[in-house]
Amino acid sequence: MPLVNRGLVTHGASVCSMTVTHPSPSEEVAVTGTGTPDLNPANGGYEPVLNIYQPGAISGSLFDQLADGRVQVNRPALLDISGYADVAQTANNSTIGIVFCVERDGVITLSPRAVHARMPNADDIGNISGGGLLRAEAGDIIGLHVASDKTGDISFVSSNLIFREV
Repeated sequence: MPLVNRGLVTHGASVCSMTVTHPSPSEEVAVTGTGTPDLNPANGGYEPVLNIYQPGAISGSLFDQLADGRVQVNRPALLDISGYADVAQTANNSTIGIVFCVERDGVITLSPRAVHARMPNADDIGNISGGGLLRAEAGDIIGLHVASDKTGDISFVSSNLIFREV
């Protein structure tokens, strides 16, 4: 029997979940401010989000959860990726942007458009959510990159990423 999710039909597809549920100082990413709140990924300033996400539920053989908090794809597949992140920054009046990234054959590609949250005060928590479809190849490694218009540390208070085979 097919599973239906957000209008997509899957047939016994693989699913993988990664989470952040216990914030600590080690769950921060240091960023150098871009100086501009548009945070266009093509202009740089994005840092990888590593060693923050913890393994979650996994079904099927499509995904491997890597020790650094990213996911590796074991065969070609169309993926529906969705998630949210509750984030904060040590700088006042900051904008934070998050993008998905794919590492293929050693080359990292960022999604072309960032999802933003604006925080007026240091340590305010902003919610960023988004998703999309990705045609993945065997060996692709998928994760997140983060940037801000202000220099500081970005912390992930809670988050969940879901990877589904379509």
